[in-house]
Amino acid sequence: MFLATLAAACGHRAQTRPPPGFGLTRAAAVEVCLPPGESAFFKALRCPGGDAPRIERQGSIGPRTEVGTEDGERALLQMDPGRPLAPGERDLHAVDAFKVACGARETMLFLDMYHCGAPPLHTAPEGFTLDD
Repeated sequence: MFLATLAAACGHRAQTRPPPGFGLTRAAAVEVCLPPGESAFFKALRCPGGDAPRIERQGSIGPRTEVGTEDGERALLQMDPGRPLAPGERDLHAVDAFKVACGARETMLFLDMYHCGAPPLHTAPEGFTLDD
């Protein structure tokens, strides 16, 4: 379903070049829609040899960007996955961390599951690919 959604949104399945640090830091978290989006992303994720990685959820690690005392209400409003961020609005979403293992190599990946308004990118973090 993830890939079908990607194909429909993009009109093709070509993998795009990820931005620097994509998925490797909380600030550059992979944007998906709710737990089913996280699952679909990991179902499509592949190690360099084409095998599926082992995934271990580490838990929520807090907001994507630092939350100030004046941001409390805004942070709560942003937890509504149906509410897109306004242009220029800081992303205060909670981010989930996952230990992703390809053989002996382990990488920590970060996902933000509160981005339901935009079609997902068909992009993998550096060192990974997405299954077509």
